[in-house]
Amino acid sequence: MLVRVFKFAPILGICAAALISSSCSVLEPIPTELDEAAYSCIQNYAPEGDPMLRVSGESAPESKFLPVNLSKDALEWRLALADKATTTLDIQYFLWKTDEAGTYLIQRVLSAADRGVHVRLLMDDLDSVNWNNRAIALNSHPDIEVRVFNPFKRRGSKVQRGLELITDLGRLNHRMHNKLFMIDEKIAIVGGRNIGNEYFGLGSSLDYRDYDLIAMGPIVEELTDSFQVFWNSDWSYPLEALHPEPGDMNLKSLRNTLTKEIETSGAIDETYLTSPDSWDALISSARDNLSTGMARVVYDCPPGFEDQRFPVQSAYTLNRIAEMTQKEVLIVSPYFVPLETLRRHFRETIGRGVKITLYTNSLAAADHTHAFSGYARHRRELLDMGMEIRELKPDAEIWPLHRTDLSIAGHISLHAKMMIFDRRWVYVGSMNLDPRSAHWNTEMGLLIDNETLAERIYQDIGRDLKQDSSWTVELYPVSNGSGDVVPRSEELIWMSGDEVLTEEPTRGFLHSLSKWFFGLFPLDEQL
Repeated sequence: MLVRVFKFAPILGICAAALISSSCSVLEPIPTELDEAAYSCIQNYAPEGDPMLRVSGESAPESKFLPVNLSKDALEWRLALADKATTTLDIQYFLWKTDEAGTYLIQRVLSAADRGVHVRLLMDDLDSVNWNNRAIALNSHPDIEVRVFNPFKRRGSKVQRGLELITDLGRLNHRMHNKLFMIDEKIAIVGGRNIGNEYFGLGSSLDYRDYDLIAMGPIVEELTDSFQVFWNSDWSYPLEALHPEPGDMNLKSLRNTLTKEIETSGAIDETYLTSPDSWDALISSARDNLSTGMARVVYDCPPGFEDQRFPVQSAYTLNRIAEMTQKEVLIVSPYFVPLETLRRHFRETIGRGVKITLYTNSLAAADHTHAFSGYARHRRELLDMGMEIRELKPDAEIWPLHRTDLSIAGHISLHAKMMIFDRRWVYVGSMNLDPRSAHWNTEMGLLIDNETLAERIYQDIGRDLKQDSSWTVELYPVSNGSGDVVPRSEELIWMSGDEVLTEEPTRGFLHSLSKWFFGLFPLDEQL
């Protein structure tokens, strides 16, 4: 049931897959003659103690970080790093679209390879049908290598892939959700953004509110190690092993296509810094805003090569930090589906006096109603245990900060994945708080110990939590008929200043119907 990530799967196929999956518990890579080098996914930390301590007992060295809050900045920094790369460019993404943002960035990656930069591009294969021809052409460049994570055997249409998904769900349900853009093993971007217009303020249907961090210093060594683990995994296939014959597009035609698309659109040139001459000023201005702190990379091992102590690294580590928290936790997760174990953990944490605030999408802002339905069925219980909930408005006042004048999107939707503990530890990465992130996908992010940075990020998100951008969800106090007020009831209300809604905000009847329909199915563990 890749309901959320496999968007083109028909609903009947999804239901059939639910039945098939019960007998597909064994995970096997596609048979191959590739002889990949052995590697280890043992991560360099002591999870039983301070999460910032290395196995040797020494504190992790300090690194430098720059928050990337705004969509426009996020694309400019990726273009800048591609242009500034001198030796290597390592890229790892779940999704890379062929729209304006994707086209601009891939052209700069190609230009870097032309300068002699060695490019390694690792992509998840879930939604790569439209990208295959460009990837094949890129892979023919002498300084570009493309690998695909957990590929489909059928390389044709989405319909073919949908059928394969149903028959091979046990394998294909596991996706690589990591996001990493790294140059020269010195500077990297980590966070929630994939590559596509909606992540950079150029949306056609929606604009995402997302968040990244730029990282420099010793932490990049750990990011390099994480990339190496996935690059050398048996689940990552050289593209030529999947497409031994040339595609419909060669390297020359790809260059012409990219140039034509950029010249025809002109969209990004009208709004963004795009010239390599602009980057010195951008980089110089950033130096004054860097924060320094101890950090570590948290990532899940690819299937088959787990760290046997703690195979689900991301979920385990964030749980350990939460157990150490004394005052407050801010959870930012667009897709939030708390199973019983997580709900019990929340209950215990709140019970020892820790304030938990959840910031997620409202139904009106949600881009995937099936994932939202998994959250909605537990919302009353979360409120009853004392969790504070904020839901993003689709027309939030923060929206202009995360879109450009060229956006034609109809609403804003949350996509950032973050957690802040006691305004000291901060996690920014790819992991949602849902079963798919915890158990099915691989995820990665940065965990940083720095109060100044944590407070800065908290203030960035704090704008979202104000009444002009989000609703506060409450259980409505009602009378018991005798004049006494009952503190809690089964009725939800959405409050924003003087505005009080007694019905769930939505973008229309069909939107509400979709949420209701998916709510009929007990699919929480697959969402």
